[in-house]
Amino acid sequence: MANRRQQKRFIFRCETEFISKDITYRGIASDFSLNGFFIKTTHPVAPDTILDIVVYLPNDVTSKLTVKVRRAVKPSVGRVIGTPVKSLKTGMGLRS
Repeated sequence: MANRRQQKRFIFRCETEFISKDITYRGIASDFSLNGFFIKTTHPVAPDTILDIVVYLPNDVTSKLTVKVRRAVKPSVGRVIGTPVKSLKTGMGLRS
C-alpha cells in the first residue's frame, strides 16, 4: 500500500485534553505533521467537528489549538482475522 501522506510525520507522543458536549476527555497525541496530528482516545467525535484542544508538551509547556476532526476511527468490538493491529487504533485524525 502506497503512502499517501503529503507531509512528513514526526513521531512524538504527548497528553492532550479536549471538550465535547461539555465533557473533558483525555488522549495521546502522535504522528504530528505541518497539517495536523492524530489523537488516540476512546472518545472520538464525528468528522467535521471543531474542537479546542490543549496539548501538554515537555517542561510544563502547553499549546492550545483549534482543530477540525478529519476522520474518526472506532473499530468494532470483534476483530477481523488478518486485519493489521495498526489499522485498529481508536481515535481521531485532526487538521490544524
